[in-house]
Amino acid sequence: MNRKKSSSTPVENPVEQDEEMLKRALLHPSSLLRAPQHLGMKVLDRDAFTKRIPTVAAYIKDKRNIQRIRKAAGSVFLLDPLDRTVIDPKRLYGDEGKQTYIIPLLPSVNVDDESSMPADLAQLVKEDKVELVPKEGILTYADFGSEEILKSILPRDRYDGIHRGFTLTGHIAHLNIHGEFTNYKEVIAQVIMDKNPTVETVVSKIEDVGSHSEFRTFPMEILAGKSDTQVSLRSSGCHYDFDFAKVYWNSRLENEHDRVANLCAKGDAVCDVMAGVGPFAIPAARHNRALVWANDLNGDSYESMVRNVEKNRVSSLVYPFNTDGREFIRLSSKALLRDGGKTITFDPNPPNAPRDPAINSKLKPIETYTIPKVFKRFIMNLPASAVEFLDAYIGLYAGLEPLFQDPSKSLATPGQEEKYPLPIIHVYTFNRHNLKDIEEAAKEICQVVSGYLDYPMRVERTDNLKDLYAQTMQAKTKENNSKKATTSGGAENAPSGSGKVISEESFPEGGISVGYVRAVAPVKSMYCVSFRLPWEVAFRTPPKELSEMEKKLEQMKSIWLKSDETAQWPGKLKQ
Repeated sequence: MNRKKSSSTPVENPVEQDEEMLKRALLHPSSLLRAPQHLGMKVLDRDAFTKRIPTVAAYIKDKRNIQRIRKAAGSVFLLDPLDRTVIDPKRLYGDEGKQTYIIPLLPSVNVDDESSMPADLAQLVKEDKVELVPKEGILTYADFGSEEILKSILPRDRYDGIHRGFTLTGHIAHLNIHGEFTNYKEVIAQVIMDKNPTVETVVSKIEDVGSHSEFRTFPMEILAGKSDTQVSLRSSGCHYDFDFAKVYWNSRLENEHDRVANLCAKGDAVCDVMAGVGPFAIPAARHNRALVWANDLNGDSYESMVRNVEKNRVSSLVYPFNTDGREFIRLSSKALLRDGGKTITFDPNPPNAPRDPAINSKLKPIETYTIPKVFKRFIMNLPASAVEFLDAYIGLYAGLEPLFQDPSKSLATPGQEEKYPLPIIHVYTFNRHNLKDIEEAAKEICQVVSGYLDYPMRVERTDNLKDLYAQTMQAKTKENNSKKATTSGGAENAPSGSGKVISEESFPEGGISVGYVRAVAPVKSMYCVSFRLPWEVAFRTPPKELSEMEKKLEQMKSIWLKSDETAQWPGKLKQ
């Protein structure tokens, strides 16, 4: 229950009659403290939840006897039904409960009948250590939690924990209200805002994510509170500002953002193809010093990402772009080949910190990184359609075989270790099967991935990524944040899941790992598919019939072979 206490002013027209309440209390003592029933209430009436409670107050005359009296009265305490502790007298008795030592007892205790109370308590009454007095307590709307209020309003056979079924994004609570609950959406929203002090706005989506816009945004209605959808929040140890109505953000994916960001090692080049406002890119750069090329087609997401990169002081490590994802995969790979070998610097110190070590003992050295020629990994977080972009990898490195490790040869083969491994790809998708049927989901997903790559892939491993993340964090703690626990591929080595344990360094050719992320709907779950780009796909001759976009990409092949710093990308390019 909420711990705020309302005034103890007498209430007119009490909700329940004392006699009826007392009868129920004798049979079910916990019912005394339950919220009054108002099934079907669609306009919130807070006054209707005021409730008079018949109790017996045990007045303790000397505070030194509190523990003795509590022990003696144990079986007749008036207990909070939620946490099974003695109800706070300040809630029931107002100011008097604050100024005196009182223990609320059940109304079944008859002050004139010793048999109605424990013998030890009766003895203390005789010794004048405690006085028992019938006393009325008062509970108001402020004393009941959101679950109690909503259970008393919504149909009894339909309540499904909706008080917990919202996502908090900054000051906004996002509800998914459907079916018969739509008739109660305003009252649900108001209760949630009342009972969650950080919530200032409650919204509900009108259509599914992505049905309204290719940018994963959705039309929403404001059910309660102010209409401001510009939010500021902290996630994965980073700060973000964005307009929730214009970009995609899901706070429930924070662990997944952390998991993938932790796969990124210092100096890795990472391509975040559908980056949003930066939930993968910024933690990977800020915490692990990855060099991230981050793109989003949504102009609002791009603008927010630029601001968030600056806000988190990773402008020299994260490079925001605003262009088509398929085009970005190919162009960023070509640009990296052109720019690989150059160095960048990163200052890890706060902007206003003195740069003189003589006066700043905490001054950290400037970090220098060499840009790799090849991305270590691609991240594709657009579950509704990301797999459709996989054809962009066909022929991505055609003609560049000498730069890469041949998966058919051992790393011990002379010259192999110095070459680049082909990138790991993490692509998110939806499937109708849930965690219980993950093997079936993996088979279907593998078939889809194989189709877009035009190459036969096979399932090597399935995981519950929530459990995998927890195990990885435990391993990092046990090893005292050792370098071994944070190097690339650490999570894949965790002893969890089905199939063979796969490290990124030995990811089999054509093998995929399918990880369950979360349930989105009863017949819709989110998965992450990870695999190394197959050799045959990477170096296959691109299709002869090229689209206009592919022709433009072909024309740019000569650009990355030159050191022309002024070569421009299509779309916006800012650093």
